[in-house]
Amino acid sequence: MAFYHCSIKTSKDKKGNFIPGKKHADYINREGEYKDYDNKVGLAHAEYINREKDFARQEFLRKHGQCVYKANKLPKWAKGNPSEFFKSADVYGRKNKASYREFELALQEELTLEQNIEIVNTILNKYEYFQDKYYAVAIHDKQAALDSNKQQIHCHIMVSDKMIDDIEKTNERPPEQFFKTYCRVNTDKGGAKVDRYFSKDNFGKNLTHFRKYYCDVTNAVFRKYGIDKTIDHKSLKMQREEALRNGDYVRAEILNRPAEQYIGTIASYDKNDPTVQKLLEKRAYIAERTNLILAASETEKNIKDTILIDKINSSIKEANDVIDERCNTLESKVADISILKNDILFLLNQIKETSKDVLSFEEAKALAKYDLMTKDEKALTNKLLNFNQKSIELQNKIVNTDNDKIRQQLDNELEKTNKAISALKVQLRPTNKKFTQSAFKAKVTKKANYLLLENAPLREKLELLKDKLDVQTANLKQILKENIINLPAQSYSAKEVKTILDNLVIDVKNSFEYKQQEYKSLASRVISPQRAREMAYNVATNHKYRELKEAKRLVAKEKIKLEQEAKPFINQVEYVQKFDDSSLLNQAKLQLQPYITKYQELNVKEQDIFAKFNELEAFINSPEQQEKIQSIIEGILTKNSPIKYQYDTLREQISSLKTELKELKNLSVGVNNQVRLDKNTNFKYSIKLQTGTTSVANISGGSMSSSDTIKLLAQAFNGVEGAIPLVAKIDEQTDEVLDYKHLNIVDKRAKRSNAILKEFS
Repeated sequence: MAFYHCSIKTSKDKKGNFIPGKKHADYINREGEYKDYDNKVGLAHAEYINREKDFARQEFLRKHGQCVYKANKLPKWAKGNPSEFFKSADVYGRKNKASYREFELALQEELTLEQNIEIVNTILNKYEYFQDKYYAVAIHDKQAALDSNKQQIHCHIMVSDKMIDDIEKTNERPPEQFFKTYCRVNTDKGGAKVDRYFSKDNFGKNLTHFRKYYCDVTNAVFRKYGIDKTIDHKSLKMQREEALRNGDYVRAEILNRPAEQYIGTIASYDKNDPTVQKLLEKRAYIAERTNLILAASETEKNIKDTILIDKINSSIKEANDVIDERCNTLESKVADISILKNDILFLLNQIKETSKDVLSFEEAKALAKYDLMTKDEKALTNKLLNFNQKSIELQNKIVNTDNDKIRQQLDNELEKTNKAISALKVQLRPTNKKFTQSAFKAKVTKKANYLLLENAPLREKLELLKDKLDVQTANLKQILKENIINLPAQSYSAKEVKTILDNLVIDVKNSFEYKQQEYKSLASRVISPQRAREMAYNVATNHKYRELKEAKRLVAKEKIKLEQEAKPFINQVEYVQKFDDSSLLNQAKLQLQPYITKYQELNVKEQDIFAKFNELEAFINSPEQQEKIQSIIEGILTKNSPIKYQYDTLREQISSLKTELKELKNLSVGVNNQVRLDKNTNFKYSIKLQTGTTSVANISGGSMSSSDTIKLLAQAFNGVEGAIPLVAKIDEQTDEVLDYKHLNIVDKRAKRSNAILKEFS
């Protein structure tokens, strides 16, 4: 795996003691005789990094690795020897001042030595700090302490902070002058100037800048050689926050873990050390967790692909059904139908063409695998695809031919083709096995995600076309519904009004139920300000806020459960207290005691949680954290605003549909009464062209829709005063047009009585 490590050290150890430069030069260059140094000088670092003399022993090399590359940029008097240069820095430089600065950089096991050297040389040749400095470089390669299957290749760069100025470039100073203190007044007599780039005041800012540059160079080399890896100088927490901002929730969840604790080089070689064992267990757990998250992400992507395909197929089927139903018989009579039909056919064609280019996750994985294959593997895969296609074509020909002789020839050819397919599958087994390995799985997934990201605009276009198709289909259905009855006639019987009104009730009810389901499914995705605040608290406290809140809830739950379990024993104590029997009382108290002890423990635990919660709240309420939390809240709510808008829109639509459904159901009462009154009659009803007239009636197919006409007639049947004058009553037998008069309950009963008397008279 790609590994990040970048540190900068000076010539002082952890205790603040001065480490001579010659010692460190011997150390990194594996030179010098370590055993010959006295206690003050210690290990020669230059010899160490070059793996020479004592540091060339096999036992030492096994632990610390071999020096596989050396380079330097030194003055002529050093004769290419870093130990000589840094020994002079120790002797002639200011006492107890840093005689060198060391850069330790992790290099990458996925790269060759030459490619890793390219990283080092790019940094030395292009990073400004190194341009005017003398330095020594050594690359070490060793087996990883905690994993025998991995290598830890790394680089040491020893640099003098003394700058190579114009005087040094023209005429090199001797060592006793070069390391002398810089003199502003007489620069010729003084030593070289010290670069303050990594001084105490600038160290933090410039260290971050250098680490970013080192990561950028490494990642550029990865890309150059087609290796799907990256390293990052930012902390896990910062990387996770960045992933959340970018909407990469899978990466954010993978990064949601504490950083690995450094246990030191010496400790890492003892596999029986509990700390080492714990670290290895943690690594195995993180690897397993990462694989599970990636597997869950792949499943989710496949589900989304299926849902999208189902939605598109459903939209296409509905559009085709509407067109096939009555559109062809009516489009000559209504121009809007013809226009909408053409729009739908155009959209269907666009969806068909766009669908060809939209990648599913499985297709993206297949392309990613193909891209990661070798030239030979690709050739075999292409052959297999061609033979598979040929097999399908032969099977179709066999099914469609009636000639026995030709069928026999095709059968023989199909058998040969299938044998070739089997042979190619055997040849591709190593390739398929390769892609089951974790490293290749990760490469395929990352490449597939990149392809899906590139393909996202086409997927969005397809979804937009599907939405447009749904809208146009709905518009066509509405026009068809309005014109199916309007075109052949201009009036409605009460029974027809009832039928259409019932259909309207069903349509509105279906829309209402569909919107409600959509509303419920969306509700869990809407983030309220309170929920956003809690999410921000969790992010700001690295999830401690949620953990404490959950702990508080669990303690409260345990206390309630304990109270319920102890209740029979409490009742028993209260009951025994009524009798003067100390033995029974003691026995009852003894049975109750474990519950009391447990309850006291829970109280202590609860108080501890409350104390931690108060500390956490104090931390959260600090001005600095509040500003950070507010920024996170705004980010969450802004990201969630499209869902919130959709949620609010749905709520308004549901409220409107609910009101409409209630209104339609109420109208059904009067319509049913009118149907009973008009039984065995020839009455029909229409909307008047002009209000107040009694001789002219018209079904308003121009400005009013069919559903509006039906609603208006239903309102009249229910006695709505504003609707009654607008309705005309037509006798189909005589063609007589009359004003509609709404009958109240008394009138209806009287009318029924008259009808009965007339029948028996």
